[in-house]
Amino acid sequence: MALYQWQALDSTGNVQMLTYSFGPGTANTMAVKLDDGTFLVVSPASHAPEAALDALAKHGAVSALLAPNAFHHMGQAQWRKHFPNAVSYAPEDAIPRVSKKSGIDYQPISALQPRLGSHVQVIAPHGLKSTDLLVHASTPEGAIWFGGDLISNQAPGEGSVIFRAISRLVGGGPGYRYNPLASLLYLKDKQAWKADVRARMGRERLIAVVPAHGHVATGEVVARTQEILA
Repeated sequence: MALYQWQALDSTGNVQMLTYSFGPGTANTMAVKLDDGTFLVVSPASHAPEAALDALAKHGAVSALLAPNAFHHMGQAQWRKHFPNAVSYAPEDAIPRVSKKSGIDYQPISALQPRLGSHVQVIAPHGLKSTDLLVHASTPEGAIWFGGDLISNQAPGEGSVIFRAISRLVGGGPGYRYNPLASLLYLKDKQAWKADVRARMGRERLIAVVPAHGHVATGEVVARTQEILA
């Protein structure tokens, strides 16, 4: 996959994604345009070239930067420097860690919710012990989700040898799947989480899932998602 290049996920260009490197592997950023015409950026890319940040800004100002969990904070300081009017947000239980690691201040998700408007939702599913947020965006074609760390879609051989070995030990691997390695960090009730996410993703025509790590899932994504969350 090409790094640091924006890809529109809907016909309006209001939902876009970018894949970036964080060292031992790659991760995804999703940008969603809010009702006020500005972007909410989920998991801002680390080490992003200035050209990549400017490319997004051509489509709208960036007003909100979301760390979806306690670990996806590495790009926050760079994005805040480039977009000084943007506000950083994180789950309340993640704020102490992400603030210390990135050296910037964060607002809780409760402060972000009123800004989301009519077609964007930030969701903490049931069954979590440490928050890993999902983000839902409605588009003319259907729903697009940022799936967090608990859904992955990595190609064979992708990521570091150590990550792949640990993933295999806990039953993980390549392909579009529930991520059992991440569940050790985030879940206290796996079945509750799966049932809640399965129900939420079944309420609207689903056209794409952007996992925190791996390739965007499209095509028969409804059936595939229901299967991995069964």
